[in-house]
Amino acid sequence: MGKLKLAEEVSGIDPLYPSGYLQRILYLCSVLLGLTIAACQGQNSLPQGRFLSDSIDVGKPVFYALSFRHSQEKEVFFPDTTYNFAPFEVLSQKIFTSSTDEKGMLDSAIYQLISFDVAAAQVLQVPVFVFEKRDCTAVLSAPDTVFLKKEDLNILESQKALTPDTVLLPLNREFNFSKLIGTLAMIIGIGGSIYWVFGNDISKQWRLIKLQRRHLEYLRSFNRLLRNARDKGSIKDAEKAIIVWKNYLERLEKKPFATYTTREIMDNMPDENLAEALKNMDGMIYGQARSKKMDASLEVLKAGATKIYRNRRRQILDRQES
Repeated sequence: MGKLKLAEEVSGIDPLYPSGYLQRILYLCSVLLGLTIAACQGQNSLPQGRFLSDSIDVGKPVFYALSFRHSQEKEVFFPDTTYNFAPFEVLSQKIFTSSTDEKGMLDSAIYQLISFDVAAAQVLQVPVFVFEKRDCTAVLSAPDTVFLKKEDLNILESQKALTPDTVLLPLNREFNFSKLIGTLAMIIGIGGSIYWVFGNDISKQWRLIKLQRRHLEYLRSFNRLLRNARDKGSIKDAEKAIIVWKNYLERLEKKPFATYTTREIMDNMPDENLAEALKNMDGMIYGQARSKKMDASLEVLKAGATKIYRNRRRQILDRQES
């Protein structure tokens, strides 16, 4: 009778009720929870879960009480509002302060649930998590059932399923070739007009962009090796820098600088400072002895490559303008 009386008091309460009503409800629920536990002393090894009403309305809240009596040595965790209470959804949760007597410790909580399920009978079984040593064990309460009110069942049975009254007609899918041809002709015409007007400028800018990108890649590699050779006194890095320098000249001039000797390089690049720098680097590499002029010689090589790059860039600009 206590369960039915409390159900009558809370069945008409909106989820957004005033706090005074909530305190009264929770107080009554806690009293009911204590009575339930007292009646189940022989089964206090398992959590006790009970609905506080025998029937529910679809889309209206119902209260569920969960309690667990255990020894004081155990650490117990109740599920929070993130737990899946299917087929119910959680609106709120109230956890009561633990009480202790000669029978052990009692933990309890009240959950406000809501269901949109139209099943005639809806069952809920909620776990309590017991932490012992390094293991956490879920202990399930006995399942409790709540029933959908008879009025809601009658409404559901009286509703007739909607039957579609639509006749689908098959459509023939045809490809629009005239639209495709017109689109292609327009694209080709626009592209041809742009190239006819700006073709030379586009080609020139593209060649300049590629030339500049290669020059920046060369400078990045050469400067890294030059810095290593200077800071570490590494002859090996200096030799790698010369290889990078020759490969870059080969791409600029379209000549096999990578296989050229110092004499052949000078025949193609007559410059006294460059000749002196190459001789100094040859003596250092073949003699495996670091020279004080290594840094200056590498800088001369870099400046020579940069000069050729600028000449090549100027040639591209002059050729397009002429």
